[in-house]
Amino acid sequence: MGMDVGVKKGPRSDINITPLVDVVLVLLIIFMVLTPLMEKEIGVRVPEEMPPEMLDQPPPPDLTQVVFKVDEAGSFHINTETLTDANVQDRLKAYYKLAKSKEATQGPPVIFFDADDKPGGNPTPGANPTPGETVPLEAPPQPPTPPTPPTPPTPPTPPK
Repeated sequence: MGMDVGVKKGPRSDINITPLVDVVLVLLIIFMVLTPLMEKEIGVRVPEEMPPEMLDQPPPPDLTQVVFKVDEAGSFHINTETLTDANVQDRLKAYYKLAKSKEATQGPPVIFFDADDKPGGNPTPGANPTPGETVPLEAPPQPPTPPTPPTPPTPPTPPK
């Protein structure tokens, strides 16, 4: 690059490469410092490989999730246990206590309801109407109350 002597009019079109050289030298120093650090090993915990017989086993049941089912015949089921009218209340209390004891570690209990959609399974009459059956929307009429006898009017008091 030659040196211009004299006055030259107009803008200069020479590129100033000093900032470019500064940036390249800084990057070179950074990479020279980081290269020895990248050769060090970093400890990583890799999960152990499970034996094939363990892969086929289902996970343990989640005790905070309960499926309460009412089937077509009107019988109750909790998860896979069939309940009778005699033990349904005791078993529900037992499941609830167990789920509440696990609430601190596994979260609040979740109950899923699975009711059969087919009519005829509900022991309450009129709750599941069959096709063509009419269900009254009003309350049944109350028996009439006997009329109360009229009270005789009181005579007016004479003014004094």
